[in-house]
Amino acid sequence: MSAGRMHFRNTVHFVTNRCEHEMLLLLPTARTLEIIQGWFARALSLYGDGLEIYAFIFLSNHLHLLVNDTKGTLAAFMWYFQSNVAKAINKELGRNGRFWSRAYDDVIVNGDDELLDRYAYTLANAVKAGLVDRSEEWPGWSSLEGALTDGKYSVEMLNQTKLHNATRRGQKVDKSEFIETWTFELTPPPFLKNLEVAERNRFIRDLLNGAEKEFRAARDNKPPLGVPNIMNQNPLDRPKNSAFRPRIKVYCIDRERRLEWLSSYQTFIAGYREVFDSFRKASAEGRRPVVEWPMGSYPPSCWYPVGSDRAS
Repeated sequence: MSAGRMHFRNTVHFVTNRCEHEMLLLLPTARTLEIIQGWFARALSLYGDGLEIYAFIFLSNHLHLLVNDTKGTLAAFMWYFQSNVAKAINKELGRNGRFWSRAYDDVIVNGDDELLDRYAYTLANAVKAGLVDRSEEWPGWSSLEGALTDGKYSVEMLNQTKLHNATRRGQKVDKSEFIETWTFELTPPPFLKNLEVAERNRFIRDLLNGAEKEFRAARDNKPPLGVPNIMNQNPLDRPKNSAFRPRIKVYCIDRERRLEWLSSYQTFIAGYREVFDSFRKASAEGRRPVVEWPMGSYPPSCWYPVGSDRAS
């Protein structure tokens, strides 16, 4: 686990990851959508205890997830989800090698205005990317439909492991017996929680209209790529020039508050490194390391942060 990650209870995270070389490996074909949805639902059921999913979107070469991590399970969920999606889609495409460009970006969303901004950014991301003019037109998977309905998802998925174990000796079996159903539900973000359905939907649509107008203006209202052209792309295609995107640790609109938070983060990293040096020195000398890791940090080889329900 990355030493730079810092998790505390009830912290909202804006998660991003991109495909290797920004290839279109997540191109929303029927099979790819089936893989993404199946492993997302399964990962939440197995490793997502305490994750409140506010919004998500999967574009052809990257994903965004807006989530409140109440128990420190985000890293374990992302590990399970991303590794299985990578293996499954690589197998479908007949390719080997790295699927994700690097470890996922995990940005703490600090503030109510920031949460509202990241929510609109996530749902309207296909418009921002110049793929479609309206968020509803995006053929891939996003939480928009769920946000405008009851937010409940039910996904069927073939359990390949159980099927393989049943057929490895040549027995004939009915595949339908190995189809499992996985469910999850969106959590309304705080600014939507107390609204009636009609009022909530009106709020979301007004929010999207404003974000989409801003994103279209940013590209000088040029026509989007459009769904037919999107679906005619090759998953192995990639942009000629990849944009450099520096990592940030916190999303905070107010500059002074952001600088204050970053100062705290630097103190956290300095403390972690000091403890890690003691840990490594003890290990090198054959002694059992006895150290106290900073709250919210990930000790080596640990999937859960110090202070979470599952940390040991």
